[in-house]
Formats: sequence, C-alpha cells, structure tokens
Amino acid sequence: MVKPKDFKDQLNHVSTQLSERRSVIRPISQVTLRLKSVPGRDRFAETVDNILRWMNKRAGQTLPDTAWQRQSFELTDIGAQRTAAVSLRDPIYWAARLDDADKTVPLRTWVTEIGVGVDANGDVLFGTRLICATRGVQEPPQRSIPGFVTPVITSGPVELDGIEVKRRPRFLMTERDVHKLVELLELPTRQADVLVFSLPEGSTSEIDTAASAIDVQTKLQGVAHVFVISGPASFFLTDTVGRELSVFRQAVRTYHPGFRAWIDQPSDHPLALADRIAVWGNEGPEAFVRWIVNQSLASSIQGHLREDRLPSFNTVRQLGAQAERADLRESGGSDKELLKLFEQDNEQLRSELKEQREEHDGLLATAEAERELAVQDGNAAKAKALERLHRIRILEQRLALLTDQQQTPLPDSLENFEDWCRENLVGSVELMGKAFQGVRKCEFHDPQFIYRSLLLLRDYYVPMRIEGSLDRRDAYQQALRDLQLEESPTGDGIKFASDLYSVQYGSSRRALDRHLKGSDSRDRRFGFRLYFFWDDEEQVAVVGWLPSHLDNRAS
Repeated sequence: MVKPKDFKDQLNHVSTQLSERRSVIRPISQVTLRLKSVPGRDRFAETVDNILRWMNKRAGQTLPDTAWQRQSFELTDIGAQRTAAVSLRDPIYWAARLDDADKTVPLRTWVTEIGVGVDANGDVLFGTRLICATRGVQEPPQRSIPGFVTPVITSGPVELDGIEVKRRPRFLMTERDVHKLVELLELPTRQADVLVFSLPEGSTSEIDTAASAIDVQTKLQGVAHVFVISGPASFFLTDTVGRELSVFRQAVRTYHPGFRAWIDQPSDHPLALADRIAVWGNEGPEAFVRWIVNQSLASSIQGHLREDRLPSFNTVRQLGAQAERADLRESGGSDKELLKLFEQDNEQLRSELKEQREEHDGLLATAEAERELAVQDGNAAKAKALERLHRIRILEQRLALLTDQQQTPLPDSLENFEDWCRENLVGSVELMGKAFQGVRKCEFHDPQFIYRSLLLLRDYYVPMRIEGSLDRRDAYQQALRDLQLEESPTGDGIKFASDLYSVQYGSSRRALDRHLKGSDSRDRRFGFRLYFFWDDEEQVAVVGWLPSHLDNRAS
C-alpha cells in the first residue's frame, strides 16, 4: 500500500508548481548616454537604424517596411518573437522592445527595452535596459549589455554624466587630474559608478594595476567610469578625501553615486586590496574582473530614478496611443474610427496590465529572495565579526597580564593622524570620515591633547563599558580629571541640528549623544569637544566629530 504524502510534501509540490508558473524578473543592466550632435550627420536616424539591424537578426521574422521607415510596428505572426516599436513625433522619440528566448536555458527570456530621443539642443538621448524573465528555479544569469551598445558608442562623441566616454581608462597623473576626479565623484547628478585602479607607490606605469583596468573598461564602456591613478597622484587624492576614502597601493575602489567625503563611510564605497585581488575566488585577477563588472552592471539598474532616465516601453506606447487618438480627432475622424481605436487601446491596456502585474510579482519575488540572502549574509558576517572581537578582547587581556603596557606614541603633529588611529585604536575606538575631516581642518593648538583624548576612550571608557565594574568606573573618572575633561550628554544639538549631530553608521543613522568637554573657548585654537556614541553590539566607541565645538541652538 502506497503511503499517502503528508501535508508538508503536498505543500512543497504545490510550491514547486507555482514557482514554475511564476516569472522571476531580474533587471540585468541599464545604459543611458548622450550622443553629441555632429554637423552633417543625423545621429538619431543612424542610431535607430543600427538598433533595427540588431533586432532584425533576432526577431525570428524579417521586420516590416514600416520598421525601416522608423515608424511604429509590431510583429504578431507565428514564429516571430515579440518585437515592437513606437514612434512619437512630438517630442521626437523612438522606443522598441524585443523579447528574445534564451537559446540554451529553457523558460528564460531576455527582454531588451530601448529608447532614442532628440534633445532640444540637437543631442540624441539613448538608453537601453536589459531584463531577464525566468520561470522556475534557476541560477541567476550572467550580467551583460546588449550587443548594439558598443557600435552606438563608437559611432561618434558620447557622454556619460557629462564626461566623454573613452575606449581606454583615464590615467590620473597630476593634482589637476585628481581635482577633476573629485568633481565627478561629488557630482549630485552622477548616475554611474566610478572605478579607480591604483598603482604601487611611486609607479606611473598604467600596466601595474592588480587587475586589468582595460578589460573592465571594455566590458563597462558606457556603464561606468574607469580610472587608473598613479602612485604620486594617490597622495593628492588622500589629501582631498582622506585616507579612509582614498585608494592606493594597487587597491581598487568603487565610488557609488552620491559620494560625500565628509559623511560617507569607507564601506559605502567598496575597496578591494591588491593581495585579495591576487587570489580572488581562488582564481585571481580574472575572477575579480568578472566580479567588479557584474557589480557595476547591477548598480546601473538600481535606484528609483531608473525609469525617469529611460521610460518603459509600455509607458511610451501609451503616449503613442494618446497621440494617435488626438491626431484622429483633429483630422475629423468618424465616431466609428474613434471607437475602434479605443477598443484597440483597451485591449492593449488589459494586456499590458496583466504583463505589469506579472512583472511586479516577479520583481517582488526577486527582491524578497535577494533580501533574505542579504540578511543571511549580514547575520553571518555579524556573527563572525563578534566572534573575532571576542577573541581579540581575550588576547588583549592575556597580553596585558604577560607584559607591561607599552607607551603609545604621541606625535607632535596631526600629519599622519589617520595612520595613528588605525594602528592604535582598532577594535576599541572607531573614527568616522567626518571626524577625520574635522581633524584635517582643525586649528587646535595642542595635537597631543587630541591623541590623549582618544587614548582615554580606548584605555578607560571602553573597558568601563565592557566590564562595568566600579574599579573601571573610578579609573575612567580619574583619567577625565587628569585631562581636565568632562563627559556628558550632547544636549539640545541632537534635537535642533540632528544632521550635524549624527553620522551614518552601518545601515542606520546614529546620534552623537555623548561628548567629552574641554575648554569652552569659542576660539578654535583652544576650545575642545569630542562627540561620540557607544555601539553596544560591536562594543566600540564611535567618534563622529572632533576637536571643535559643533553649533546648536544655544550657541
């Protein structure tokens, strides 16, 4: 007798069937470029014709004559893949969509949406979005951009974020070069990642990168900005944005849009060190190239403004239908003709609504799966970090028992302040980018006092918070008295200047709710404040600003 399946098995069977019916929608990449006008050439017509030739090879059927006239068309015959275009007269805009079934993976379709328009100054605005629709459970596809993008880019001058797109990475040698780079990094309207490959100290040879910047540029042309920075130029970058946000010694850094050196954390703009690139994925630099290309393509499709930069094909088709009805009314079309047009539009809208519902559900399913994976990865990383922190604490305690505590050096200047913090505070006190910037710009008369205040947090405040014993508390209070400092709540600043009195820490914004108070002098040479908060989870004191007084309503 066959044992009936239990309820759990039945649910798993139903879940599998449902997943095979539901599309998982994965946005793959997006390219949006400005094609500069060239005297004597119609770049709009050239670009549309280039795309039509690409579509003609994949449509499964020869495109109709109306297509080659750059007019609206749609293929609906048996054997043809879904292929359509919409042409608008005012504004001049041409949009197309091609659904291309994957030739090797069943139930997988590549959806390419394209938009080409003419700007008021004669430039051509070009964009394309690649989407992968999959039914059933499958491995995520490899990210790429459509094949017609490269011919469009090489057909004439093209700009991304107002910067001309080049075939090779830009090489940064001088302080002026670095200044232009920082202008691009801080550009509020920047939409593309900036990838900076650094050279060894003293090197000015473009081939000394840890991975091939040329290969990355080739694969990301029109998607991201790729730079190679010389060893000497890295010092200029460090002086401008700080060591924590700079890149040097063959490391590679990705600067995401929205860069702000005075607020951002190093983790906001991922850094890959040379020694890790050398063994990336147990393969080395080639694997790193694939990874960073995949990351930048994924970044190109993120953000709520992606449809503002490139409207969906369905949106453009609806605009085309509205324009067609308006033209029919103006030309005196009969009620019968208008009714027929309305019926066609309604049928099209019902079809698009169903499609959008499926796409929405598919995007939700993809987002939920990615969220769960990110949460799992985050929890695993957090657990590993806490375990390592615990081991560090134990080793520090054992070392303190075996040897007398070495005297920490107190430099007479703040020239190498970031290096000193990294060497002497790690694991106990963490300084945010805004704090480093405050120190770089400060006029404080006694640099050693700044170092002593940070050592006070490391040697007395942090142990007191971790152990909580009365002896630790007394030792901390005595250390405050020795430096003539007072620790107290920050006060009204948090209420009335929350942006100033807070920092982005991890995934949340944290208030600088405590401060060490020194002199109350308003002269920046003598007044002293150190603003911080305690992170109980990681058991570190996080410093957000020093050494000057932050303004609040009272001041």
